[in-house]
Amino acid sequence: MIAPQPSVVTDADRALVGVDTEPGYHLIEAGMVRRFCEAVGLHDPIYLDAAAAHAAGYPERPIPAGFWCAIQVPGSELQRPRLGGFGTRNMNAGTEFDYLKPAYVGQTLACTARVADIRERAGRTGPMVITVLEYTWRDEAGHAVTRARLTGVRL
Repeated sequence: MIAPQPSVVTDADRALVGVDTEPGYHLIEAGMVRRFCEAVGLHDPIYLDAAAAHAAGYPERPIPAGFWCAIQVPGSELQRPRLGGFGTRNMNAGTEFDYLKPAYVGQTLACTARVADIRERAGRTGPMVITVLEYTWRDEAGHAVTRARLTGVRL
């Protein structure tokens, strides 16, 4: 008979679930959006030229959907579970975005983050820990603009 192994997820790790960070603020700058578009080969003028955005009915250049992956928001750094030194490999097990309303160049967005879930599962080679992180960006009026849900696996 094999003795059960203690959990690699500690009570301190579990205490992080559901706790929002303080908001971090991010000014969406035109130059940053332009560099992102150049890096990914996005040439649609509504993202690069204010006149083209206005002609298309936008109040300003909108943020491309993939841009959210490039935003690092100082001040909303998420305290991640420490997992007692468990594991040496991390894998992305899914990234989801909900685009709730458009965001534009020139806006200052607030971002909060939290650990939404942490659970341990038995894998073929031993235990694995699945962590779900959630990020919410809000506009100046406090309305949610975009939500991200990132699932990771630690082996």
